[in-house]
Amino acid sequence: MRPITLKTNEQNHLELGGIDLVDLAKEYGTPLYVLDEATIRENCRKYQRKIKETYPNSMIAYASKALSTISLLNILSEEEFGLDVVSGGELYTALKSKINKEKILFHGNNKSIEELRFAISEGVKIVIDNKTELERIIAITNELNTKTAVLLRIRPGIEAHTHDFIKTGHEDSKFGINKKDLIPYLKIINNESNLQFLGLHSHIGSQIFDIKYLEELISILLELTANVKHELNIEVPIINLGGGIGIQYLPDDDPPEINEFITRISRQMKKECTRLNLKEPQLILEPGRSIIGTAGVTLYTVGLVKRISAYRSYIFIDGGMADNPRPLLYQAEYSFDIVNKAKDEKKSNYTIAGKFCESGDIIAKKIPLPFVEENDYLITYATGAYNYSMSSNYNRFCRPAMVLVNNGSSHLIIKRETYEDLIRNDL
Repeated sequence: MRPITLKTNEQNHLELGGIDLVDLAKEYGTPLYVLDEATIRENCRKYQRKIKETYPNSMIAYASKALSTISLLNILSEEEFGLDVVSGGELYTALKSKINKEKILFHGNNKSIEELRFAISEGVKIVIDNKTELERIIAITNELNTKTAVLLRIRPGIEAHTHDFIKTGHEDSKFGINKKDLIPYLKIINNESNLQFLGLHSHIGSQIFDIKYLEELISILLELTANVKHELNIEVPIINLGGGIGIQYLPDDDPPEINEFITRISRQMKKECTRLNLKEPQLILEPGRSIIGTAGVTLYTVGLVKRISAYRSYIFIDGGMADNPRPLLYQAEYSFDIVNKAKDEKKSNYTIAGKFCESGDIIAKKIPLPFVEENDYLITYATGAYNYSMSSNYNRFCRPAMVLVNNGSSHLIIKRETYEDLIRNDL
């Protein structure tokens, strides 16, 4: 839930990456997204160490929708990660970073013709989501007279236990093709000289705590692999399981450890390949939240404390739904502290409210904290994933800056937007 370098110093302040967070807030202003480089790298290395031990024929591809910045992608490149992108913008960002473009996979259920042409011209692998997209890819590759490597996204019919908005593998999901349509799709691909079939992809959802759903997914995909081999004599070189394992947002959350997850997935892959008499394919995993989620925190300044004795006490912060829409979108919950009162006893419960003109702009309710005053600094934990990615300019809000901290140094990796930024596209 908390970054690995977080600690309390002698001033009763929280530190991250060897830097007093009060000093950081004063230097860069708030709201402020802060990433701990040590946590990012350790999460990456947990994946890499275990997968190399248990299933060497593999690749870890970071799901950039969780957070995509050039500085972050450069770190992931140094950690030998590939990348999963879902838009032309994410692809453009990736190509401006040090990520090896041969390790990029382009996902999405409604890629535009322009996005497909961009990816194909750059030699990026494409995960096909539907029949129309396949037809468009065929037309573009023929037009450009170039070859493109493709995977097929399968809708496996697995109902993972997570929020409805982040389920993606059930039968009526908007993503992927039905299992029964795999053979017809492969016949089309096999007849196209400009298409190279690489494998099968599936992703069943996000914030998943029970690994059994992913083990079930492996069984489904490898049975499909066996059917393809039997009916068409076509090899399936890659099995891509997507991402989705959860992280701890609250003390009672119990997500799987990365080592346990990798061990069980590798074991299931080997077991099913043996059962079905298959050559072991390359395994691709696409973690996002479990790489960046706990590495990030958000700092706010308390503007007002509004005590309504008969109901509740509000803390008004200088951010809210525009920099963190997840509580409003799917009732996401977080943990909090007061940065400058790190060890003070948490005697009172507060409702944390944002500054935006919506009654629903509530970040959390009944949160135990020390006595809170104006100009205190509030920290929200585990905001590395999806907070900046989903942020907006609602109420003409300037999106916050982002800072990377490590070993006592801080580096600005996203500038704070200005009022001029807000109007630069106005006509």
